[in-house]
Amino acid sequence: MVPVVSFIGYHNSGKTTFATEVVKILKERGYKVGVLKSTKHRQLITDTPGKDSFKYREAGADAVGIVSPDELVLFQDIDRDSLDLNFLSFLLFGEYDIVVCEGFKNADVPKIEVLKKENSEKPLFKKVENVIAVISDFPVEEGIRRFNRNDYDKVAKFLIENFIEKGTEGFENEVELFINGKKIPIKYYDGETLREILNSFIKPLKGIEYPVKRMDVRIVRGKGRRS
Repeated sequence: MVPVVSFIGYHNSGKTTFATEVVKILKERGYKVGVLKSTKHRQLITDTPGKDSFKYREAGADAVGIVSPDELVLFQDIDRDSLDLNFLSFLLFGEYDIVVCEGFKNADVPKIEVLKKENSEKPLFKKVENVIAVISDFPVEEGIRRFNRNDYDKVAKFLIENFIEKGTEGFENEVELFINGKKIPIKYYDGETLREILNSFIKPLKGIEYPVKRMDVRIVRGKGRRS
């Protein structure tokens, strides 16, 4: 599974600046990086009235994708409260080395807080779960790892050693199970059994290139035609 880490912090804490510097370093070292940024603004990316894509949206389409020679844009309504960050990363960035996020403080992913002195009395790591480190220019309480606000290389190294490299251990045999958009823990031997069953199923099929590096299976129940 692609590792997901989110930078969190109060408004104007500097999390965007820090995260973008870390992304630059990861890219310079040859890693494939995806980014997801949370915002409170609605309809931040708007379709243009009169354009073909806008007409489809006006017609009631639930999602409209625009594919150009070098880009893909998707307009789709979502339910933010039910959005699982791990599942979204799985769908969008399955072949990436890491997904760096900004925001999503309540998501079930590891988080790094960027903290300013003026917010030192109410740090997020004291009330938000799964904060693994803090970035600040002043001491914080013992028990949580701290980086300085210019430690871009150190944080990039921390992500490489603790997420990217660990995330590739045994990746060739990894089996992930998502049900209704939620990741379900699966034991190693159960995963191996499922993988062997699927591999035996596809062996007689034509048009498959070997070795198979990735297999995605989607099973939908009760989805029929609607009158």
